[in-house]
Amino acid sequence: MLVGDVKVIGTLPSGPVLLCGNHVNYRDVFLFGMVRSSARLLVHPLVFTFPFLKKHALRWGFVQVSIEDAVALLKKGETVAICPTGLVEALGEGELPFKTGAVRIAQQAGVPMVPVYFHYGNYPGRWVTAFSITVQNMILFCLWPFYRRGVTIFVGAPMDPAGDIKARTRELKAAVVELKARA
Repeated sequence: MLVGDVKVIGTLPSGPVLLCGNHVNYRDVFLFGMVRSSARLLVHPLVFTFPFLKKHALRWGFVQVSIEDAVALLKKGETVAICPTGLVEALGEGELPFKTGAVRIAQQAGVPMVPVYFHYGNYPGRWVTAFSITVQNMILFCLWPFYRRGVTIFVGAPMDPAGDIKARTRELKAAVVELKARA
């Protein structure tokens, strides 16, 4: 309802994986479920401070960001999803740096990381970048009916998390940004 048509390109390996996606919009959090319906999303602790959001977040299976909790879920065989930027990047340009938590989670759990790229069909344009990221998101939130033109979700090849955490984080970001070229 919030995005229109959804198309997924690519497949996931069987078993537990850590889905690592760009964070273009707040709608992304629901779209990880289109990649794997059982995916548990790590969300900012602030989500759980609002009674209305907390109630729905728990029902939807969201989990407060915690390396320990994510590792435990992955070791139980579940799929976990994370947006390594930690912030919404309204135009999806891949300019925000990735934090190292995704690589640390995958290393500790011994599971592959899978890059994911969300490409929405229509955005207002670069004019919104003149505003702060918060204002950009408010514009997109308020005007979502005008920009509801579908989304294509690109799923990349699984990546081994072993190695230097910072180097693997840069490689993960490069893999997500590389998927953008397919859009």
